[in-house]
Amino acid sequence: MNRWLGCLRWIMVLVLGSVVTTTALAADDREALLRSRIAEVVAVMRGTRAPADTFDARFLAEVPPDKLRALSAQLVDQGGALEDWTDFRREQAGSATFTLRFAHGTAPARIELNPAAPGLVSGFRIFGLTPAGDTLDRLEAEFAALPGKAGFAVYRLGDGAPALVGGRNADKALAVGSSFKLYVLAALVRQVKDGARRWDDVVPVSGKSFPGGTVHTLPDGAPVTLHTLASLMIAISDNSATDMLVRLVGQEALAREVRLSGHARPDALAPMLTTAQLFALKRGGAPMAARYAKASPAERARLLAALDLSGVAQADPGEVFGHGPVAIDSVEWFASSADLAGVMDDLRRFDSREALDILAVNPAMDGATGRAWSYVGYKGGSEDGVISMTWLLRGRDGAWKVVTGSWNDARAPVDNQRLEMLMRRLAKVAG
Repeated sequence: MNRWLGCLRWIMVLVLGSVVTTTALAADDREALLRSRIAEVVAVMRGTRAPADTFDARFLAEVPPDKLRALSAQLVDQGGALEDWTDFRREQAGSATFTLRFAHGTAPARIELNPAAPGLVSGFRIFGLTPAGDTLDRLEAEFAALPGKAGFAVYRLGDGAPALVGGRNADKALAVGSSFKLYVLAALVRQVKDGARRWDDVVPVSGKSFPGGTVHTLPDGAPVTLHTLASLMIAISDNSATDMLVRLVGQEALAREVRLSGHARPDALAPMLTTAQLFALKRGGAPMAARYAKASPAERARLLAALDLSGVAQADPGEVFGHGPVAIDSVEWFASSADLAGVMDDLRRFDSREALDILAVNPAMDGATGRAWSYVGYKGGSEDGVISMTWLLRGRDGAWKVVTGSWNDARAPVDNQRLEMLMRRLAKVAG
């Protein structure tokens, strides 16, 4: 089933970095050209057209013809013959989404055209093949085959507690990476709803995390609104924005939110680590991580108060990340599928337009799948050995659901793209 997944990494959206000097195609011709190029891409995948006649040189330098042929062959091996394409949706002047139809499945895709004439394909992405007749049972079997530990669930939301529709290991606590930021958002939303804060409150940039994100590039003291911090925290998982909000809302409010959301083991998130603290603990080595893991919440608070965070804001993230899993069973943020469904349900119940808009900025879902829902909100998280994805979804009938899944492997990095494709399939089945 998964032999072809690695090939999908070759299909990347390539962004032209140079100024276009050739006359651009007329805007009125774009849609016709997009449709024509899609048909040509299908012909390339069938082996009846030369790649150089459809893709530009920069794309083919990154994705040579032999890799395109390998991808096509493996997709056909899994989905049957490539029959046609459908579901054309123009995005911008030179890009569109569509769906590849195989004999036994479908695959959402996207192309982008080089703006210079003759408008060859500069970007092509396939979001993964969904087998025809996909079911929760089939997905459960594929989750069971993942190395390490994994769980997923679909919940129906209503007036009471989230109702489990189906899943595997839904109550198993796993490391969830930046998905913990949902609790930070919920605590902030509650304080806004209670009148203690406003979305347009302005605070100065301070206490940056390790390099990365937008806030880290701002000068210390730069004024930013709470809405901006929350948007960056959720949409691009900005760690410095997150740490500022953790300190602002406070540990008492965060602990309360974890409890109110129904987390089965609230002490597992007490105190709520900042991303800088997590970095420092992991950088401190196995003894420090083991000591932290064995400590009570009160002892953890004392350890964190004494933790040396000097230099974290200037540290190289490669000191901790990029070399394989580091203490993911001991120094992380832990939650089950049921726990994540609970905090998403709380965010829904707040009836906060700002919160729902923030969750919807980065839906992490291809257009074809997303169009089945009237609302798509999302937060995920990952580090070496950890990936977690959670959607808050509203159907065209007005019914709300949560689709969530996590995968941990303490021995090796997980295949993020493998889980992403399983989760997109789950979102389709849940609809």
